Amino acid sequence: MDTIKRVQDLMKERDMNLCVLTKKCGISYSTIQTTARRGGQLSVETIERICQGLGITLKDFFDSSYL
Repeated sequence: MDTIKRVQDLMKERDMNLCVLTKKCGISYSTIQTTARRGGQLSVETIERICQGLGITLKDFFDSSYL
């Protein structure tokens, strides 16, 4: 799964930009920005913090209907 794409889709669903998301989740803007630029994947810890900020579970994040 492309975790960056999933985060972008979740932000779009909520009409949220990256700046708002990172403030809400308590992660640095550069964490997501750098990962996206390098074509990498987010760590489980970062995904957990994003889920907490969005009020969703890890199960919701990795929902098989999304894949």
